[in-house]
Amino acid sequence: MKTRMTELFGIKHPIMLAGMNWLTTPKLVAAVSNAGGLGVLAGVQYDPERLRKAIQEIRALTSKPFGVNLTLGVGSAELAKVIIAEKVPVFNYSLGRPPEIQPLIQAVHAYGGKVIGTIAMVKHAQRSEQLGADAIVITGYEAASHSGNVGALVLVPQVSEAVKVPTIGAGGYADGRGLAAALALGAEGISMGTRLAATKEAEVKDSIKEVWVKANEEDTIIDPAFDGINCRVWKNPAAEELLHKKGLPVFDAMSAAMTMKKALNLSYGELVSTTMKMRGQEGGVGGGKRSLASIMRFAVGSQRFRLATVEGDMKTGILMMGQAAGRIHDIPTVAEVIERTVTQAQQIIQKMNNQAVA
Repeated sequence: MKTRMTELFGIKHPIMLAGMNWLTTPKLVAAVSNAGGLGVLAGVQYDPERLRKAIQEIRALTSKPFGVNLTLGVGSAELAKVIIAEKVPVFNYSLGRPPEIQPLIQAVHAYGGKVIGTIAMVKHAQRSEQLGADAIVITGYEAASHSGNVGALVLVPQVSEAVKVPTIGAGGYADGRGLAAALALGAEGISMGTRLAATKEAEVKDSIKEVWVKANEEDTIIDPAFDGINCRVWKNPAAEELLHKKGLPVFDAMSAAMTMKKALNLSYGELVSTTMKMRGQEGGVGGGKRSLASIMRFAVGSQRFRLATVEGDMKTGILMMGQAAGRIHDIPTVAEVIERTVTQAQQIIQKMNNQAVA
């Protein structure tokens, strides 16, 4: 199945792994790339030296194209330098502001790399294209983690018509029906998160995989309460508690900030600088600037996300999960997911073509 996405990145299938903190390890990234898709590593989970080692580990496991994702403004400046120094084939960014984004795009293009901008609004897609992004990931309302307020049925065609670069649908994609639908809506491929994390190669706790297999499409909730930006998570008691908690989590935020400082190896000055950069990000209501309250919730949310994703604590931790979990019923290999997704999509497209000429 050739599309502009496969041609742009030199891959076999129009399927990309979403960069998910603590879920996308080098092993999973390489498995996706080796199966013909585009594996993408979440870079923000590392400090610079560990990111360098992770990139080198991916290269030891695959000779195929792969990428690294960064959420800009979250201790990302030094991580971006590693991506550029290592000449990672694909750089995928989200958030950030033009003065920060454009130099990164230029640096990646200088060594022949490609850049993907991840967006949830038409205006952000147009801006990413203007800044030089080679492709756009369109995050629909169905997605795990952060999204806007518009579902794929409307957002994918809106963005695909507004830009000339290839677009990639994200949010709600778990099988060939989703891939065929995305192509029909104007995208050139799809990004899979939860579905590719629910595989044998994924290095996650069995308790998490069990949640994904048992969940249905109504087992998620989305709200800024979890980390300050619209965020979709698994509906468990911990999420319900944060959703209905009154006031600002000041003390929890201070504790979480210290945890973040240690994890990212930041000085106090760098921690303050990161906070100020985050306040300049768009992500508030209606795409406005983030408030201090939003940043506090981000710090607390990051700690809760780590509890669930790394430690498998399904009681007090919070698990980012998309509505696609309702389409997950087994734990196959990555290759099995990709091959059956493409095969099913091809069968659906052929059936529709036959119906059109009948």
